[in-house]
Amino acid sequence: MTYSMKKHLVVAFTALVSFAAVAQDRPSILWEVTGNGLSQPSYLLATIKFVGEKEYFMPPEAVAKMKNCRSFAIEDQVDHHAQHELNKALHFPKGQSLAGAMSAADYQRVVQFFEQEFGIKKAVFEKKYARLKPLALSITMTRLSLGEKVRFYDIELLKLAKSNGLRSYSLESIDREAQALNSFPMADQVKALLHSVDNFETQKAEFRKLMEDYPHGNLEEIFAYTLHPLDNYESFVNEFYFKRNREWEPKLEKMMAENPSFIAVGVSHLEGREGLLELLRAKGYSLTPVPISAR
Repeated sequence: MTYSMKKHLVVAFTALVSFAAVAQDRPSILWEVTGNGLSQPSYLLATIKFVGEKEYFMPPEAVAKMKNCRSFAIEDQVDHHAQHELNKALHFPKGQSLAGAMSAADYQRVVQFFEQEFGIKKAVFEKKYARLKPLALSITMTRLSLGEKVRFYDIELLKLAKSNGLRSYSLESIDREAQALNSFPMADQVKALLHSVDNFETQKAEFRKLMEDYPHGNLEEIFAYTLHPLDNYESFVNEFYFKRNREWEPKLEKMMAENPSFIAVGVSHLEGREGLLELLRAKGYSLTPVPISAR
């Protein structure tokens, strides 16, 4: 199978990889984990990094299941230090910028695109956006296209967990995600960014569809958004998804054995031949989709 990196990897920040979906009787973004000696069920929720304020939806079933848990986990830390470290990973080092990562002609295409699409003049672009690495700039383009405030599922779920008195954990340090992000070669990031610039109307429509599909658990549709047939980036997929999944799996087992747990990870980490659903099944757990009410 050929794996391809989506232009804006709702990464990252995240969300997001399209793999052959595990066969399931009905689609869902929420999964109950039982068996293999667990005394009580735990839950896995597939998330996307952000959605528009108007499109935000927290499944009532997820809210209800969380109340039955004692521990909560998300991928990374959500605090000032973590944000600082992630920002470092998504920006060029001091003294460098996007202008030095691509040809002068391609850089001018990006500058003109930001002015035509968002009304951002060159001086503002170079001051505020040009230090973002291409991957981060693609994500920023998606956020700007919404024309509204966005909400982050990790933050909303963390608030919910705290209000229910759950102990909160992160599955890895932010440095680990930064390391994975930086494994995407700069030349490929530039190629993906230029693809976004040239196909932005399609990209906007796809992201709108992603936000519509997410609450309904149409995972194959969601996955189809997260990648496109631009090129073969199997090495990045292995580094950003598969390796991290394998690192997280024993942590999930430990959490679930100690307490009923509610674990929220990007949708791309659940599915696929080395997704968390398959890794847990291979260890003897039963994974059952939990139906989600209509919005």
